[in-house]
Parts: sequence; C-alpha cells; structure tokens
Amino acid sequence: MKILSTARSLGFVLVAFGLVAIAVVSSDSLPRLALGQPARDTKDKDKGPASERGSLVEDRTARKLIEAGDARLEANEPTKAVEVWQSVIERYPRSKVRFDAHLKLGNYLLAKERAFDRARTHFESAAIEENGSEEQRAEAMLKIGVCYFESRNFGKCFKFMRDVIEKFPVSPQVNQAFYYIGRGHFEQGHYSRAITALERVGTALPPPDPKAEGPKATATAEILEAGKRLFVRVDDADLAALEPGKTVPVRVESTSGDVETVECHAIGRNVRVVIGSIPTALGKPRPNNGRLEIRGGDKVKISYLDVHTATGNKERLVVKEIDVVGTATAAIMDGAYSETLAGVVLGRGINLQVVDADWDLTDGADILKATVEVYREKTPEEIAAETMVPTTPGTTGKVDPTKLDRFKKIDKVDVILTEAKIVKQVVESTPIPIDIPKDPKEEKKDATDPKADSPTPTPKKEEEKKGDEPKTDSPTPKKAEDPKAETPKKDMPPKVEPKPIEDDGTIHSGVFRAVVFLEKSEKVNPADQALQAMPNDLIVFTYIDAKNATGESRTVVFKARAVEGSLGSVRVSQTQISDQDLRVRTQLKTASALTNIGNRYKEFGLKQHADQKYQQAMALCEEISGEATKLGGRTLEETYVQLWKIYFEMDKLDLAAAMSQRLQREFPNSEFVDAALISLAQVARKQNQLQRAIGIYTSVLRLDKSPLRGEAQYGIAECYEDMAKATADPAGSAQLFDQSFQEYKKVFDKFPDSGRVGEAVSKMANYYYVQKDYARAIDVFESVLRAQPDAKFLDVILFNYGRCLYRLEKKGDARKQFDQLIADFPESALAADAKKISEALRKAGH
Repeated sequence: MKILSTARSLGFVLVAFGLVAIAVVSSDSLPRLALGQPARDTKDKDKGPASERGSLVEDRTARKLIEAGDARLEANEPTKAVEVWQSVIERYPRSKVRFDAHLKLGNYLLAKERAFDRARTHFESAAIEENGSEEQRAEAMLKIGVCYFESRNFGKCFKFMRDVIEKFPVSPQVNQAFYYIGRGHFEQGHYSRAITALERVGTALPPPDPKAEGPKATATAEILEAGKRLFVRVDDADLAALEPGKTVPVRVESTSGDVETVECHAIGRNVRVVIGSIPTALGKPRPNNGRLEIRGGDKVKISYLDVHTATGNKERLVVKEIDVVGTATAAIMDGAYSETLAGVVLGRGINLQVVDADWDLTDGADILKATVEVYREKTPEEIAAETMVPTTPGTTGKVDPTKLDRFKKIDKVDVILTEAKIVKQVVESTPIPIDIPKDPKEEKKDATDPKADSPTPTPKKEEEKKGDEPKTDSPTPKKAEDPKAETPKKDMPPKVEPKPIEDDGTIHSGVFRAVVFLEKSEKVNPADQALQAMPNDLIVFTYIDAKNATGESRTVVFKARAVEGSLGSVRVSQTQISDQDLRVRTQLKTASALTNIGNRYKEFGLKQHADQKYQQAMALCEEISGEATKLGGRTLEETYVQLWKIYFEMDKLDLAAAMSQRLQREFPNSEFVDAALISLAQVARKQNQLQRAIGIYTSVLRLDKSPLRGEAQYGIAECYEDMAKATADPAGSAQLFDQSFQEYKKVFDKFPDSGRVGEAVSKMANYYYVQKDYARAIDVFESVLRAQPDAKFLDVILFNYGRCLYRLEKKGDARKQFDQLIADFPESALAADAKKISEALRKAGH
C-alpha cells in the first residue's frame, strides 16, 4: 500500500493525495496577473505549424519582456504592463513565451477588467495543441470555462470543465473544474448534481514530482504551513463498504508532544476515499483538545490502521511524516501594528514586523535577524557618468542603460527582532442547528395537509390520459405511507469544537517585532543603530526566509518612502475625475455593476429592487452617452453594449433591438456583434416575430469565427418548434415539428462543442417519443446520459426514458429510471409523478 501526499495551497480547493494525504489550504486567493485587447487574428497566428518554432534568442528576449511587464504591474502601472505583454505576442509570434503573455493578458482581463470575451480569446490561444506545456494548457482551458461561467453560459462552461477533467486528470485544475461544475448546477437550481460535483472537489491526485525518476516518482513534497488547517485524505478500497455516517479515525502527532485524532468522513457514496481535517496553531502541546499544537522545526506524523491489506495481513499501520514550515511575511507597520505603511516619517521610529513560524522554537520570546537599508535615487549626472566606461579597442563607451541601478545605497542597519506576545481573541463557533421534534398533533396535521411540501403539479401527457402507463394511487396521502417522515429526528450529537487558546505564560505567536529610529540627516553614521535619510529616500526592509512552502530559500522585501510631516488620515477633497475618457469608463463600470446587481435581484424574484438598479444603470449610461459619442471608438462601443443589455433586462425590447442595430451599423467588426444579433433575435422571438428571428439567427451562422453559432442554430430550432405549437392545422404542425427536429440535429452534428448539445439531443429524443419510435428514443436518451452529464432537463430525460422502457414492456428497467430521477432530482416537478409510477410498478412486482 502506497502513501502519496502533497501540500499545494489553492484559493478554494482541497488538494488531493494518494493513500494518506495532507494539504494546507490557504485563505488567500490566488494572485491574478495579466490585459489588452488582442488583435483579431491572434488566435489564428497561434495555429501555425509546429515547425515555425521561435529561436532560443527570441525566447530569451521575449522572457525579458514578460519580466518587464511583471515589474510594471508591481509598480502599479497596469497599462504599461499590458502594452509590454501585448508586444511579446506581436513581436515574437513563434516563440513559446507568447503563451505566457496570453495567460497574463487573459488573467488581467478576467480579474481586473471583467472583460470575459476578450479574456477568453487569450486563453483559447494558450490552450492550443502547439503549446507543449500541459500545465499552461490545463490552466488556459480551465480559465476558458471560468469566462463562460462568469458570462453565465453554463452549457459551454460545463463542456470546458469536463475537458479539463478528461484531458488533464492529474492536474490541480481538476479540483477547480469540479468546483465550477458544482457552482454552475447550483446557479441553475440543480442541487443534487451540484452536490455530486462538489463532493469530487479535492479527490484529484496531484502531479508527480518532476525531480523524482522512474517508479520512485511520487506526489510533490508535502509540508504543513503552521497555523493552517491540516487536511488528511485516506484512500483505501475497504472504505467503499463504510456504513453511512461512520467515520475513520486517523492519529496525528507532532514532535513537540501533541497528539490528536482526526475523524475522516466519506466524500461520496460507495467511494474508497475519506477526508478529515484539524486546525493547527503555534503553542504549547495540549493533547486531545481538538487542535494540533506545533512549533517551528516540528514534524507531524500521521498514522492510519489498515485493517485488511492486499497481502492478507490482518492489520498494518500506515505512517506518513510531514515537515512543518512557515512562509514568512515582512512589513513596515503603524504604531499599533494593525496596518502596513507605504511611507515612514523622518524623525520617528520605523515599526518592523516579520511573521515566520519557523523561528518559534521555545516557550519564551525567540529572535530572528533582518536588514533595513536606505536607498537614494541617483542624480542625472551620476547616471550619465555610469553610462560612460573606459573604451578599449573593439568596444564602445556606452553600456545598456536598462542594466543601470536607479538607486544607490546610503545606510544599512542589521536588526534583531523579538517574538511578541499576541493575545488571541476567542471567536465563538456558530451553533449547530438541531432538528427539534414537533408536537405530535402538529406533526399529524402536517402529514394530512395535501398542501404541505407538495411539488408543483405537472400537466398530464396525452399518453397518460390514454391509460397506457401504470395508474397511480389516489393523490390523498396515507398516514403511514412514509414512517420515516413521521418519526421525530433525534438531536444530533454536539460537534467537538477546539477549546479556546488559554494564556499559559508562553509565547508562541510567530510574530517578531522591532523599532529602528529614522533620522533626517544628509550625513550618515555607519556605526550607530539608527538610519539617516532624507525625504523621498527608499526604505528597504529585507528578510531571508530560509524554510518555506516553496522548498527553496526566498528573500522577502518590503519598501516604503521616507516622508516629512505626519501620516494622518486621508480626506477626500474632490470626487470628480478630470480625465473625460477615464470618467466615462468609470461610469460604464458602475452601470455594469448595477445591472449585475439587478440581475441577481431578478433571480430572487425581487422585481421592484431589480427595476430600481436597472433605472440607475440606464440613467448613468444615458448621462454619459453624449460624451461617449464625442470620444467614439471603444468607449462608444462599450456604451452601446451596456445600454442594449440594460434595455433587454428591463424588457424594453424595442429599445434593445434599436441599440443592437446601431452597434452593428457603427461597429460592424465589433467582437460584440454576434452577441448583439443573438439579443436582437431573442427580442424578435419574444415579440412572436419568428420568421424575423430565424433570419437574424441565420446571419449569426454566417459569422465563421463566432463562438455563438451553436446558440444561433439552437435558436432556429426553437423558433420552428414555437411555430409548430402555434399552428392549428395538424399536418402543418407535424411538418414544422419535423423541421424543428432537423434543426436540433444540426446542433449535434455541426456544433458538438456548443453548450446546447445536451438540450438539442433531449429535444430529438422527445421527437422520437412522440413518433412512438421508442427504441431510437432510448438510444438517444442513453447517449445524453452517458456523454452529457451536465445537460439541462436530465430529470425530463430520465422521466421520458422510463416511459419509453415501460412501453417496450421493460418495466423493471423503467422503474430504475424513475427511482434515479427521485434520488438525483428530488426538487424536480416530475419527482412526484415519478414516485407514484415507481410505487405502482413496485406493487405490480416489477
């Protein structure tokens, strides 16, 4: 039996391991870099033949540009960073480094600009087969799905997330893919499928260690970051038979003396994996208190008793040891050590703070060392003097100015920081809700009330009216129909919460502090323990973090400027933005945010609140429309797009259509044209102008590069179906239904990557059912259930699947489909009918 483990810190996912695995999940979100609108043919450029590979010289130069863009972003110059990254793509279209630039630009557009369509274009360019880095391709494919998720195009989102799971099964992105699949189903109200997907978060194995060779390759080196929650994952085939509600105990102990037991829970039904966790903290060991106390330099031993082994032994103890590390941070703080400062006042002390659990070695106040330096910007004369070097035959008298250091060191002090005693506040845990048994009289009343907990009634199908399917019992509930429902639930046992940290006189904070005086002086005294500086000098606080989560030594640097006067509170004296273009863009972002808030209100059924937000957004856009017209270009284009979205959400369909047409007329090459046409077609369909809608959808199909062509094809099929339903003539209706079937089939045949494939195939199966071609309908139903696990209306598919099996006299198999519908979609409106039919089949002996 093997043990695999790792300790990757992801923003919101658990990290998976082999037999016993440990990870620390950070509460910090992943840093997101990377904008710029790509050229329209960027994606096409990246599809060049692999033989047109860039040279090593181009790769090195492109890499330097990437680093220069990163430096611009760190200097809070995102616009410059975007220009630099974009130049990599344009100047080195054959270099593999261009994929890094695409990822950085896509991440910036996704995280900062919220421009999902433009971000997706960059991720698509990085996800092509020519990119030899599987890690980059997996990340790019995941981010494509995230773009669709943020755009609320869940069908396309599911498709790309499933591709990540299928093509990169051992990548860390698999856990995130399951997370977004779960969130997508939750947003759509498919709670059972959401639970199923979210249960898979944390079950993907990590990639092998690239430093290991051959059969010795294992998961990447595992560590535990002090103070973070320790997750334990056990993978054992015997656990598939674990009874519901049972837990698996795992013993964890630190070398400093603490011993705790982690209760691991199954992550799904009939699975061989259990996961448990326990909080960790720096402190004096207190065994069995629900918290693992550790200190710097500790190791944690995890022990699991394998009762039945593959070799036939009765019991075997599986043990894994991991190191405890602390990833350090350094900062210059205010006097209360509550906030970091970007400036320090001359003539006062500099409050220094380092957080590093590695140096918490004893019960007393430990110490560590760091360095504080003063740098001053060089004068133009000094820079000019450095650009001239002595000339020799064959050399020039100038050097590369990009290699010059803009600052010179003025003063330096080595500082000893002492561990501070931090009083930790105890946070009361949220009480666990316990189901209190109802009064028997009230329970009886609830059980006999037909309105209580009754699902939404569904219209009867024609086939049911004919009596071809099993008759169900009377809808009047029976008193003893569900004995479990009448049994009062017992109080759940109270959950064992970690005991509050008590003050025992020891110091285990891992926070080290010191104060260095900053003197205003031109003259430097190297012998004293104070710093001499002048206004605008750069104060650099440096700490060497020798042991951390990366496995390599790292230098932690914090910078601040020396200033005169006082760093008091900042008061806003002016709220108006003088730059016209910036002001218009700010208003557009505000309008977009208000529209999104209105959308959320609408989803919750709060129409009045939604209309208020839409009105505010519309007022903002109309206020700046005149200025946007003067500015023109991208600003005017985005104004049109925002107005059309607002009008559409407010059901002002005529205004939405007019704005869409204006966008197409004035910006025919806009990346939003296809979305505008789709919106225009939806408006026409709502107004029952079905032929006009079909014509507009057809114009989208002519846009070869549009990602919405599958959506347009599905819209055409829906229009023909609406026409068939509205036609009174049976012959004409049948002909239109046949046409609708052919259009749905085109979605499956021509646009297999469309997020509408599952729904289109479902419509095809329903067509076969109406035509009483049950065998072909069953083939299609099975295809959807197998290949489209995230398709909409799976409850309808299971219901009709069961009906087809019943008509083919496969009543036992039919009952299985109805039971699966009840189990997987208990919130479905069809669940009540399925339960009645299943019960009737059970009584009939099937």
